[in-house]
Amino acid sequence: MRFPAVAGQFYPGAAPALQRMVDEFLAKARKEVKPRSCLSIICPHAGYVYSGFTAACSFAAAESQLKKPNTTAIILGPNHTGLGNPIAISFDDWKTPIGSTSTDLPLAGAIIKSNPAITKNEAAHIGEHSIEVQLPFLQTINPQAKIVAICMGWQDEGTCEMLAKSIFDAVSQPAFAGRNILLIASSDFTHYESGERARQLDAQALEFIKALEAGELEREVEASSLSICGHGPIAVALQYSKLAGAKSASLLRYTNSGKETDGDERQVVAYASFVIV
Repeated sequence: MRFPAVAGQFYPGAAPALQRMVDEFLAKARKEVKPRSCLSIICPHAGYVYSGFTAACSFAAAESQLKKPNTTAIILGPNHTGLGNPIAISFDDWKTPIGSTSTDLPLAGAIIKSNPAITKNEAAHIGEHSIEVQLPFLQTINPQAKIVAICMGWQDEGTCEMLAKSIFDAVSQPAFAGRNILLIASSDFTHYESGERARQLDAQALEFIKALEAGELEREVEASSLSICGHGPIAVALQYSKLAGAKSASLLRYTNSGKETDGDERQVVAYASFVIV
């Protein structure tokens, strides 16, 4: 069992308070976005007081998709801790204060078998928040949903292409024909700049995401030294979605930590939510 690492820090540690916060975010988000069939979503992963509503917008857009039977959410997050293997899949079940979520072991195994660079490794997930903070939303919408948690220490363009194809090839196998698959890419955007500067830095990256241009996104991150921490998970989601027939990505919300709290935008972290259809 992978027990919560950031309960009481990034989100409430008590089940009633956490459930109430998630329910309130989702209720508000349902008024802002319409549910739709989708292949992937992009969500932030900061503390809920900063990014919870923005994440809820992605989950609300994907709610009808996530509620389908036999759902597996493949959650890709960056590795902030530096622990573990470069592309690490967890085989543990994951617990939050409001419930436990099982790993889809057959699918996790199939993804690992597709490329030797992808490994079963729990160390990369110790203390890592980028995947954990997505789970209370998923557990609220569909408590029966399973996950495959993939922590990315490597986020270069070649690794992203490999992982996207590996995931697509795995879910395309006849054994998984009955699975309802949704990818969740966990990422924040520009870090520790003013709100205005963050908007300037993120503008081109947001356009590349809308256009499903993963390679252009990766090159923009490198050329402009962008601090989008989960650009790799985003690139994988874009490439996987294109392989699966995606036509577009829609920006649901873009904001920052200052706007969401006290209005002080002198130094912020920016957040965006997308749905890819």
